[in-house]
Amino acid sequence: MRKSYLRQLLCLSLTTCLLNAAFAQQVENKFPELRPRQNIYVELGGNGIAFNVMYETRLKKSADGIGIKAGLGGFGDGYEKVFTLPVGVNWLLTRDNKHFFEAGAGVTFLHYDAIYDPWWSGGIYDPYPVDLGGLSVDKKNSVYGHLTLGYRRQPKNGGIMWGVALTPHFNENGFWPVWVGVKFGYSFARK
Repeated sequence: MRKSYLRQLLCLSLTTCLLNAAFAQQVENKFPELRPRQNIYVELGGNGIAFNVMYETRLKKSADGIGIKAGLGGFGDGYEKVFTLPVGVNWLLTRDNKHFFEAGAGVTFLHYDAIYDPWWSGGIYDPYPVDLGGLSVDKKNSVYGHLTLGYRRQPKNGGIMWGVALTPHFNENGFWPVWVGVKFGYSFARK
């Protein structure tokens, strides 16, 4: 089942790239920049479950259009540690180069490590399956898919950016349609 999700996600990403290439031949760039727009931001919730630091760049010299993103995230306490590595493709659409609609898809590598509980009296300690905010994880290393639909505010000439998005997650154990991400960061523009 996981292979089918990953195959669908790969097909979606490839289709998005091909559509962008086709439209790029026909539509002139309304908001040209000297270099592709780049963003660095902190995301709470979102593609990496709890907390991420993300880097993102457009694939053409513009603030909108197709782009790629990658980041690092995680959280931990005395009993568990979680490390996430989200990567994805996204598409930004705008009419005024300030307010953006964001749509995207990607995958997140997740490493979950449970620390032995000395108060556990049931023989061999096995924490799996584990529930991470509704996402059921049944092994130490796993991959899950994520989608992004949201709003982003980023200044025309660069500066502080922020956004909010619905970011559903899915893996071989199911689909979690309601997951939200909030991002704050900086947008670098070259006019």
